[in-house]
Amino acid sequence: MGFRITDSQPQDAEEKKIDIPVVDNAESRKQLVARIENITSSIIQQICSGRLPQISYSSARNYATVDTHTAEDNDLESEFHEEPDQNSEEIERNEIRTVINFATKRGKDKFALTMTVMAAAHRLLIINSTITRRSLYYDLKNDKTLNLVPEQWYLDQAVNHVANLLNCSPWELNLLPTSKGLVAGELTFTLTNNRIIDCTVPGGVLIPHNISEVISVRTRAKMVLIVEKDAVFQKLLKDDCTSSLSCILVTGKGYPDVTTRMLVKLLSEKLELPVYIIVDADPFGVDIMCVYRFGSAALSRERKCLACSKVRWLGIHPSELLALGVNTVPLTEFDFSRLMALEGRPYMTDAFRKELEIMRTGKAEIENVYSSSGRFLAATYLPCKIKGNDYI
Repeated sequence: MGFRITDSQPQDAEEKKIDIPVVDNAESRKQLVARIENITSSIIQQICSGRLPQISYSSARNYATVDTHTAEDNDLESEFHEEPDQNSEEIERNEIRTVINFATKRGKDKFALTMTVMAAAHRLLIINSTITRRSLYYDLKNDKTLNLVPEQWYLDQAVNHVANLLNCSPWELNLLPTSKGLVAGELTFTLTNNRIIDCTVPGGVLIPHNISEVISVRTRAKMVLIVEKDAVFQKLLKDDCTSSLSCILVTGKGYPDVTTRMLVKLLSEKLELPVYIIVDADPFGVDIMCVYRFGSAALSRERKCLACSKVRWLGIHPSELLALGVNTVPLTEFDFSRLMALEGRPYMTDAFRKELEIMRTGKAEIENVYSSSGRFLAATYLPCKIKGNDYI
């Protein structure tokens, strides 16, 4: 692979603009409120009849179940869910039923937290308001409920449990994840409250907590470039990458949150912009790319809303490290574990597997591709890769 320094500037692009109609969610909120009240009534009846209350829900059984399974899940009693209109063999492959009850101490805490989340969602849906999960987490850090949420992760899991229980998406509960993703470039959002977000400000801007509040998007950019890390995002901004490549720069700061993934999908599908991604040449970098492109295990049922199948893996490819003169370091046991999980996923093509096989000999970070001048990534590597359609 050869690279040549170039400082060519892109021609001015025609502005693209889309208006997104505001969706009236009154009926869906009404239905969710009714479901919460029905489940609560059922639990009260169980208690009144002298039984230990329990709740259950079905969720998709998919490629990543083994990847993300933790000891925490062992406290939940599980059995395969059966539907009368499908054969049991298909159900066992695709769905699993989770039951939460008072069988264990942790089961009690899970049950209590689940009910707490449902109560919070019930109130928010009735008044048609939203709060961040982070805000609710701090509200629960009191003497009465502190044991329910030792870490933010416990609350996030409970929100997903409740969404599965109510057969809805987590964001429909009006409990929004705190946005951590950044976006920069020639891009402007208009929100339902007429607030305008200009993404050309230095350092980029936080992606809005609720993408559904975006009613208009304007841009002159020709493409979207996702980068794995904030450090690389800031480096590319400093090198004026958004102008030289005429791109919208996005980072999820590692594994992306829901709003970052929604934004990428919106820019790809509504504005029809090509989307490229650059990640570390290691198993976790590839896994992050896969979350954007194929979806995640935790939100597998929302894959149609979140996965952007048009994401192109631009780099860093393990197969090009030698030509770039990049020194690699050996993979750790944790790296190998993730690598084997990736190799077993059904969407892996021959091109992906070839790169993963090469990766077994060593890994490298995006930063290792920087030249001594510090501009190699923005001025040479990225434009050459994009112009040469050198992506997977």
